Amino acid sequence: MRLLVTVMLTLLSFSYTAVAQEEEEGRDYVEVAFFGGVSIPGGGLTDWESAGAERAAKTGFDVGIEGGYFVRQNLLVGLNFVYTQFSIDAAEQSDHKHRLYNPNLYVKYLFEGESNFVPYFKLEAGVDNPKFSTFVINQAANRFREISYDPAIAIGLGAGLFYYTADFSGIFLEANFHQAFSKDVKARYIDTDYVFGKDLGKFDIRAGVRVLFGS
Repeated sequence: MRLLVTVMLTLLSFSYTAVAQEEEEGRDYVEVAFFGGVSIPGGGLTDWESAGAERAAKTGFDVGIEGGYFVRQNLLVGLNFVYTQFSIDAAEQSDHKHRLYNPNLYVKYLFEGESNFVPYFKLEAGVDNPKFSTFVINQAANRFREISYDPAIAIGLGAGLFYYTADFSGIFLEANFHQAFSKDVKARYIDTDYVFGKDLGKFDIRAGVRVLFGS
């Protein structure tokens, strides 16, 4: 929790300073982006187990939407939501999926120039909401179920390249490393607590469309 608070305060402090500077320049633009891509599991996801049964995540996909505000010509602060789904490397109940629902605050720094190509860096901080296939104890029958765990603090770091296809829109390619501190989060199912036991990690490669709006 202290890490999330520190990251959030840093982002907010940075954006507040930039807003104060930008008010003098009178700029007012927003971005909206839609994206999707490949999500590669890492860390604890590659060898995750439930009750001794292997439930490792296989390469999956993610989709998302985000909106940001230009506090300076080359600096944005915004919110996004990302849905990630992984297949499971297991023989039993292989039709199950591991899922992540992730709202984040992000800061994006653009390297604007005369070219239509614009590289950028991106920092995220938010929460992961895991819904994972877990072996649960049930009076009727012990079995695997997809159950929701408590939210976990998450951070991310990424880089991308945007290309203007028009004055106020374009396409982009982006890579992100994402880490969630989920080792101690729990899920409760029929009076029994299940501890996640692993820190989530993943690497995302995304492509999307970005549209700019402004006065």
